[in-house]
Amino acid sequence: MGFKLGKKSKNNLIGVHPDLVAIVERAIEITQQDFTVFEGVRSITKQKAYYAKGTSTTLHGSRHLIGKDGYAHAVDLVPLIRGQLRWDWDGCYAIAEAVRQASIELKIPVRWGGVWDKLLSDIQGMTTKQAQQAYVDQRIRNGQRAFADGPHFELPLSPQYPQF
Repeated sequence: MGFKLGKKSKNNLIGVHPDLVAIVERAIEITQQDFTVFEGVRSITKQKAYYAKGTSTTLHGSRHLIGKDGYAHAVDLVPLIRGQLRWDWDGCYAIAEAVRQASIELKIPVRWGGVWDKLLSDIQGMTTKQAQQAYVDQRIRNGQRAFADGPHFELPLSPQYPQF
């Protein structure tokens, strides 16, 4: 489609792990849905506020916080629809498809907030929308809360992508 990251998005990638930056840069080139990098690095103060509001389920384990390698390992990519930020699931699915493709192309693992229990590259034979619905259905069947965060993408916790 020919989308490009704007100045604000580029600024919001400062401090984010270079592997995730590469994913975002590739995703914006191939996405069918324009997006902005709404947030990359997050302060503990902001994380506490999100946790208190219920918009985050973790306090100190957020991948938006700076890890011991000096980088944040998460971004929130919010759809831009007619020039406006929209927390819109159809837009999130399109962005997730682009991030999934970038993850496969670049061989960089990425977890999506729409399907927390697997990597995007492991979603095969279905769309991200179908995978997200299957994830929610499975959580409900198991009597678990189905927290979904469509704009959220993160590098999985590993020695390569450490927490604190």
